[in-house]
Amino acid sequence: MRTPSISIRRVVTLATSAALLAAFGACKESTVPNFNTPNIDGLLESPDAATVNTTVAGLLVGLRATVGTWATGLGILGREVYNLDPAEPRNVLGYLVGPLEPGGFVADVGWSSSYRDLRTAATILEAVDKVPDFTAAQKSATRGFVKTIMAQEYVNQLRVRDTLGIVVDVPSDPTVLGAFVTKDSGFKRAAALFDEAKNDLAAGGAAFPFALTSGFAGFNTPATFLKLNRALKSRVDIYRADWAGALVTLGESFISTSSTSAAALATGAYHVYSTTSGDALNPLFDAAPRALVAVPSFLTEAQLRPDGSPDLRASSKALVTPVNVTTQSVSSNVKIIAYASNVASVPIIKNEELILLRAEAFNGLGNRASAIQDLDFIRVNSGGLAPLGPGYAGDLVSEILYNRRYSLFYEYGHRWVDLRRYGRLATLEKALPTHKIFPVVPIPVDECNQRSPQPKGCINIQGF
Repeated sequence: MRTPSISIRRVVTLATSAALLAAFGACKESTVPNFNTPNIDGLLESPDAATVNTTVAGLLVGLRATVGTWATGLGILGREVYNLDPAEPRNVLGYLVGPLEPGGFVADVGWSSSYRDLRTAATILEAVDKVPDFTAAQKSATRGFVKTIMAQEYVNQLRVRDTLGIVVDVPSDPTVLGAFVTKDSGFKRAAALFDEAKNDLAAGGAAFPFALTSGFAGFNTPATFLKLNRALKSRVDIYRADWAGALVTLGESFISTSSTSAAALATGAYHVYSTTSGDALNPLFDAAPRALVAVPSFLTEAQLRPDGSPDLRASSKALVTPVNVTTQSVSSNVKIIAYASNVASVPIIKNEELILLRAEAFNGLGNRASAIQDLDFIRVNSGGLAPLGPGYAGDLVSEILYNRRYSLFYEYGHRWVDLRRYGRLATLEKALPTHKIFPVVPIPVDECNQRSPQPKGCINIQGF
């Protein structure tokens, strides 16, 4: 879950080495070629279609590599899950006790991975127009795909650093460090990049020049990937409280309430895994469980169905077992069953989330009736709960947060981000009196040490 702390300067250097690209060769799903180990320096010197395509596929490998970081790391901060690995007590002491320190166990939280992907993406964008065997449409399609991944990586880091800000400019010169920008500026840059990608994808022709994994079924052409781009952009609109903008973007996505089936709600893009040599296994699956467990309140706080049984989203994603897993006086006997096997796919974004995002946008605009309609669609068809009904007079923010908690459990660390957005982090539980709630994660120490003056995020986060 934790990767070594690393500065952007070191990330840039690594991203221009063959060693980084070696990791890209690990994606060996049958729908993707068995990649060799290209050199990004060579990509800039004499770009060709094969090297660009291989490097583009590497972006997805990099994006997938942080699934455990977002779901488990942010899941612990948001009290969705615990990692009670007896061999690594810092998963409790670091995440739940703190303080969070720039040089501590928690500080990296995807920083290295995000900026590796961003450096690689920037290099692809610099090279793609020089590829002689790409058509104009193929160049545009590649730019649209790469910019979408870049925008998503900015969002990944903004979710973690929030008010501390991030770096959005990764210069081609590895000796030059991009400046930190504010949270608002970071989100504006991500939103603009998603929109740039939209225009590129619209001019991208009938097919990408590279293959995508089966997790992108239904989104594997420029035209269909554009709907995924819009879905990811809608998250940014919601995070920025741009409610009207979110409704527009959602309307351009793959959102649908035409079917009440589980399959329709699950429609979306996914990270996929396999047991093929060199590929990766789902890092969120723990069969025993040995370490990864749900916070018990996930079951005890579930709303009840008309027959008295719990919300289907709770009973289908977590299960009480007779054995407690315990580390550092924190224990849970609730097994996570959200992923059926070590090759189960993990959502990047799915239709169920889009419907909840739309409910949030409607509520933000004061349109309670439409918000309730979308919430009831999810409550009834995903949770098996009774509808709120058009006369519901309760707090819709609480209902939105409840449904996001249960619909999106252990997917992307949503709960921590959602509660922070609404100023409700103080509602999170503490297993022990010594535990703290942390609103942000500091900037890694290696990044801090490269800069003078240091960014404001180079501080200990004490929690509350």
